[in-house]
Amino acid sequence: MRVFVIGSFVQACCWSVNRIPTPGETLQASAVHVEAGGKGLNVAVGTRRLGAQVDIALGIGQDPAAESLKQKLNQEGVGIAHVHALAASSGYGAGMIAESGQNAIAVYPGPNLLLNATHMHAASAALAQADIVYGQFETSLDAITTAFTIGHQHHKTTILNPSPWQTIPADLLKHTDVLIVNEIEAGNLFANDRQVKLVLDFSSGIQKVLTQLEKSALAFFRQWQGKLLVVTLGEFGSVAFTAQGEMHYEPSMPIEVKDTIGAGDAFASGFCIALLKHLPLSQALHYGNACGAMVASQHGVF
Repeated sequence: MRVFVIGSFVQACCWSVNRIPTPGETLQASAVHVEAGGKGLNVAVGTRRLGAQVDIALGIGQDPAAESLKQKLNQEGVGIAHVHALAASSGYGAGMIAESGQNAIAVYPGPNLLLNATHMHAASAALAQADIVYGQFETSLDAITTAFTIGHQHHKTTILNPSPWQTIPADLLKHTDVLIVNEIEAGNLFANDRQVKLVLDFSSGIQKVLTQLEKSALAFFRQWQGKLLVVTLGEFGSVAFTAQGEMHYEPSMPIEVKDTIGAGDAFASGFCIALLKHLPLSQALHYGNACGAMVASQHGVF
């Protein structure tokens, strides 16, 4: 199993608070935690720990955080041939985690956005060897689109997590086989012609939410030639829709939530590995849910 991740790296600094502060409010934190983070990095390490051979393309700085990251990747066994120092400072992230597990995050992407098409063409051999090419939106669209285009030329499965949300360019969507979104991103993805977002009503039960999503997914597949759409639903689990009109739902696992940062990336890691193992969709969702639950039940991603 080989995975190529168009990655992202931020030095993540997280503060534990009893609740998320309101605008203008200062709260005292009970703890602070610093570690290497970033959606792309999380998935690269996650898929590697689950047994895949992994290469990552990254834009990093020329600072102590970058040196520490390269040591981390070497320890994890993630290939760093396509890690490029593109700025003086690496990316940084600041997060506040409430006792309820809710979080608020701000990210300075820095050199992550300087990764470009030239870097991806230089990685053509690694992209051609991969089984899955994975991208997310903490990296430049130019790099992701180029990597997905090269991946499709070699008949590789391309998986996109469009987070943090921005509208997916048509050329990128055309080269995307699998989309993984959370409930908020699904609302944006399914916005109608007047850009009215879909709002999921969990208060009426999960079945109503699934009905809402199924109707919207069927309409979306009429304009997208992809194969699979996956929506993560937090405490309610996850659901997948196929281009053939099938829906597969898998409930979540009961856990004590401690920190939800990175849980979505853990789900994506598990789901990618399940696809590579050719598991049925229901089992793939269950595997992804389990990985997400493991991360959400602890402090920190790694």
